[in-house]
Order: sequence, then structure tokens, then C-alpha cells
Amino acid sequence: MSMIEGVLMVDAAGCGPPGLCPDCAQPVTRVRSRYWSHVTDLPVAGQRMVIRLQVRRFLCERAGCRRRTLVEQVRGLTEPRRRTTTSLRSAMRAVATELGGRPGQRLCRQLLLHGGRTALLRLLKAPSIPDRAPRILGIDEFAFRKGRTYGTVLVDTRPPAS
Repeated sequence: MSMIEGVLMVDAAGCGPPGLCPDCAQPVTRVRSRYWSHVTDLPVAGQRMVIRLQVRRFLCERAGCRRRTLVEQVRGLTEPRRRTTTSLRSAMRAVATELGGRPGQRLCRQLLLHGGRTALLRLLKAPSIPDRAPRILGIDEFAFRKGRTYGTVLVDTRPPAS
């Protein structure tokens, strides 16, 4: 562990089991190489923290597999092609959900989280649409008592499946 220009640097190495190839689901065992990956984590004691993680690159030896190499992922810490930890991403997703773009950016600056407004908004995911969701929606508004109580009716006008 060291401090470099106000950033807390932690050195770590992945040492778990190799796992399976994501394409062919066969176990991989052969280590092709190792390299250092820098992953940003939540701040500690008011200091930004970066984990210097030494990861292994594995070789998939199955003849018909399209993927030749794959990189080790540390469960609960890293995700493929991400430079932030899963805990940092979930914290930033919570900020984006509650505040959105510019207000979320201002809060991230106060919390020492590195995230601009567009990066925060990219973390938001659209809710999944159920199969039986209405495709053609009819809307009607009416009054129960004039000037007092109103109601709205939403109707799925799609013809029933035959």
C-alpha cells in the first residue's frame, strides 16, 4: 500500500481458480500471461483508492472455440471491461437513481467519486418490459363528480391473440 499524489494505491493479485471459458463453457487451465490492471474503488479515509490488480490471462485450448484468451475476474470486485469495482459502480448507480445527472455529479465530487453526469446516466438501466405489456394503449379520463373527483382508465386495445 502506498500514497501517490493523494491516491491510495493497493497492490493485489488474483489467485482464485481459473474458471470456465464464457463461449464454450470448458474449464481453462493454461496461463498465457499476467498483467497489471488498475481498478478504482470507493474512497477510504477521504482519499481516492486505486487497486493495482495483477490478473492472469488464460488460454482456451478447445479447437472449436472462437475465444482464444480470457482474463481472470475477481468475484465481487471486478467485471469484464470495467475499470471500477462492483461496489463503486453500485454506489454511483444509487446516486444516479436518486439524483440524476448534474446534481449527482455534484454529490459525486463531494464524495470523491469519479463520475460525470453522462457517466452516471449511463449506469441507469431501463426496466424490462414484460411479454404481456400493452402495445396499443387507450386512455380515457372522466369525472365521478364534476369539479371534485376524477378518474383515468387505461385499456390495452390490442386485439386478443388467436
